[in-house]
Amino acid sequence: MESIITSTRHPVSLQVAGSDEPTIGFLCFTLGKEEFGVDLNLISQIVQPPPVTHVPRTRSYFVGVVSIRGGVVTLVDFRQLLGLDPAKIDRSSRILLYNTPSEQFGILVDRVTLVRRVPANTFEEHPVLEENPVTEKVIGVVRPDNRTQVTIIDLEEIMHEALR
Repeated sequence: MESIITSTRHPVSLQVAGSDEPTIGFLCFTLGKEEFGVDLNLISQIVQPPPVTHVPRTRSYFVGVVSIRGGVVTLVDFRQLLGLDPAKIDRSSRILLYNTPSEQFGILVDRVTLVRRVPANTFEEHPVLEENPVTEKVIGVVRPDNRTQVTIIDLEEIMHEALR
C-alpha cells in the first residue's frame, strides 16, 4: 500500500472509486484536547493497552514494554515525544502499532477518533500555528468542517528523532 505522506512532507492524493475528486486519509487521535492525524498507512494496528512492564533507566517517553500477540513491543508515550505532559493510561487510551525496519513500537495516545478522508484541496501545508514543540513536526492541517481542525504530524520524523 502506498504511503499517503511522502518523505518530503507532502500528502499524496488518492482517487476514491466513483469520485473525480482526489482525497487524502489520516488516522486521527487526540492528545489532550487537540486532534492530530498521521499517515494512515504507517499504523498496522490499534489496540487497547495491556499491562505495561516498566523498564528502568530509559528515556522518559519510553513507558516500558507490552506484550501484543506474543511479541514484546516497546511502548512510547506520544504526549511526551511532542513536549506535552505524560500520558495517563485509562479506558479510552489506545496503542498505535508502528513498524520500523528493525522493530515494532507501540505509540500511546489518549484516544483514537476516526479515519478521516478529506478532499486533497482542504489540506493546508505550512500553516501558521502558535509556537510550541509540536509545531516543527507539523506537515499541515485539515479542516473537515467549520468546527474541526486536525493537525497532521510527521510520525516517521518524530520516531526517527526519538530513536537516535
